[in-house]
Amino acid sequence: MKRPPRPLLAFAAACSAVVAFASPSAAQQQVGRLTGTVKTIAGQPIKAATVRAENPSVVPREFTVTTDQKGEWAILGMRGGLWEITASAPGFEASTVMIQATTSLNNAPVEIVLMGTPVKGAMDGVDTKKLQASLGAAESLMAEERWDEAVAMYKVILAMVPRLDTVNLAIGRALRMKKDYAGSAAAYGEVLKREPKNQKALLGLGRTQHDQGDRAAAVATLEQVVAIDGTTAEAAEARDLLQQVRK
Repeated sequence: MKRPPRPLLAFAAACSAVVAFASPSAAQQQVGRLTGTVKTIAGQPIKAATVRAENPSVVPREFTVTTDQKGEWAILGMRGGLWEITASAPGFEASTVMIQATTSLNNAPVEIVLMGTPVKGAMDGVDTKKLQASLGAAESLMAEERWDEAVAMYKVILAMVPRLDTVNLAIGRALRMKKDYAGSAAAYGEVLKREPKNQKALLGLGRTQHDQGDRAAAVATLEQVVAIDGTTAEAAEARDLLQQVRK
């Protein structure tokens, strides 16, 4: 068999390179974009509403986004299929719709209406400059391991913003470091009253139980952290601590 002339070989190689280069691009086209709005029954946009899309038949199976000032949201990277879209916001009843999405950038917008009344924000009426200064002072005390003073400062902050859960998390850590395990557990418990699946609070509680020597309670709490969402940094820390506890 005669060999093809060199120019033909070069042309074939060039074509192969083009096909190989184009393949990833083609694969990337197999995902779609879904957009929509979340509004009140009166047509007012709901800012910072949470929109969650789930489809257990594909990977990734879940997306979570929040709405902007206009109540608008967008998800890019979805596979085609039947998606469950749930919107929620403080003071409103959550609403769920089923959407058949395609691998297109032009899926029809999803309009979701929520019933209810927006609740007052945790930061409404708060002197943010004073709050930032107080948080900075408390963090400095924590860095210096002045646990009692840090706790006192954080309690002052809590009086300003009672629902700022990060403050209770910091109090829980400070009290755990000074071996006040009951106080630490109580601080984490304040967060869990409002948000039972808060992984940060559960991880802190699990560490407190471990330090206290309550092995069974620590294992149960840490396993709960992993069960809620095994992909988070808190879940990774919980798994590491579980290995230590079980040795």
